[in-house]
Amino acid sequence: MKTNTTLKHFFNKIALAILLAVFIIPGCKKTENNTIADETSAIDPSVISKIKGLGFQTDGIREFGEYYVVEDDIMISKKSLSPTKNTGKLMSAGGKIAQANTDNLINNTNSHNINISIDQSIWGNHVWYSGVLQAITAWNSTPGSNVKLNLIVSDYQYNPAPRIDIIIKGDQGILPTNTAARAEFPTSDGKPGSLILVNSDFRDPNTNYFITQGQGAWNVIHEIGHCLGLRHTNWYLRGELAGAEGANQIPNTPGHTVGDANSVMNGGTALSYYSSYPSLPSNYDVIAINTLYPLSTNSLIVPYIGGQSVIYTNGQSTYNMSYESAETGIYYKWKVIGINGTNYNYEYTDDTDAILNEIGFASSGTYQLQCTISGGKYASPVTATKNITVQ
Repeated sequence: MKTNTTLKHFFNKIALAILLAVFIIPGCKKTENNTIADETSAIDPSVISKIKGLGFQTDGIREFGEYYVVEDDIMISKKSLSPTKNTGKLMSAGGKIAQANTDNLINNTNSHNINISIDQSIWGNHVWYSGVLQAITAWNSTPGSNVKLNLIVSDYQYNPAPRIDIIIKGDQGILPTNTAARAEFPTSDGKPGSLILVNSDFRDPNTNYFITQGQGAWNVIHEIGHCLGLRHTNWYLRGELAGAEGANQIPNTPGHTVGDANSVMNGGTALSYYSSYPSLPSNYDVIAINTLYPLSTNSLIVPYIGGQSVIYTNGQSTYNMSYESAETGIYYKWKVIGINGTNYNYEYTDDTDAILNEIGFASSGTYQLQCTISGGKYASPVTATKNITVQ
C-alpha cells in the first residue's frame, strides 16, 4: 500500500537495518590536548606556513585523509596547497565562517541538479538518516531557488547510475567529540563541496542525551548550506575572518554587524531544533539562497528512481524518487506498464508522495516503473523510469 508519509518509509528501512548507536553533535569548539600537539608536530612546517598564510590559526592542525583540519571544523584539501594551484580558490571549509557567501559558487552545468549520497555508515542512525531527508526537502521546497537536491541511497539500484556530487557519512571517530559536523565549500571549478561528515560519538553536553531528529535535521541543513557556498551568518559577530574563501554580503539580508538570530547558517547552533518543516528557518536564509541561485522555471529536474531492479512474484519492494519537495502544488504521479511482452498497465491514485511503498506483482515479467513530477515551481513535467524484472 502506498503511504503519504516519507518518514514511514524511513522507519520501515530502519527496522531492517542493524541498530547503530545514535550520536550527537554540539557546537564548534577546539579540543586541545597532547595528542593534537603530537599530530601538529608531525606536519611539514612548510604546509603549516601555507595554511597560516591563508589566514587560519594552525594550533592543533591535524591530517584527515586528503585534507588538513584547522580550527576544528575547517577542511583544507591537500591538493589545494599545490604550488601550481591557487590555494585561495581551491581551499574547502565546513565550519568557521552575515548572510554571506564564498567567492566560489556552484555553476549551472547540471541545471543546479546536485546528487547527494547517504553512505551506509549512517543507514541505521535514525537521527542523521531522517535529518538528511528533511534537509533535502527543506532546500528543495524553497519557492524561489533553483537548487535541486537529489537523494541517492547507496544500497538502491539505479539505471543509469547517477553521479555523486556530495556524500554524507559518519565520521568513524574522526571528529572531536565537541564538533557537530564538517563540510566542504564549493571548489573553483563550480562544483559543490563534496563531503559532509556527521559526528558519530557525541551527546548533548547539557543533558548527556543523544540529539533529537529535529536537531539532526538542523545540522544537515546547515552543512548542505556550506556545500552550496553559504558562510556562517554570524561569522563577523563570532570574530571569524573572511579568509581566503571570501565572505560576501548577500543583498537584502542583514549587515554582518547585525546578524540574523533565526538563521540556520549561524555558527555554534548545532543544538538548535528544526521545527519549520518544510521551510527554511529564516526568511533571510530564503533570500540568500534565492539570490545566489535564482529560480529558472524552465530548468529541468533530473530525477532517478531508487529501489530493487529484480523482485520475486508476490514479493514487495519500496521505490523512491530522488527529488523530493513539499512545495505547494507539486505532484508525483506513479505508473507501471508492462514491457518486452509483458501485458500490464496500472496507475496509482495517490499522487502526493515521492515514495511508492511496498508494491508487488502477482505475475513474472518485465515492467517499467514511471514517476512524473509536475506542478510546483518548474513549468515542465519530468518523468523518471526504472525497469523491474519480476521472477
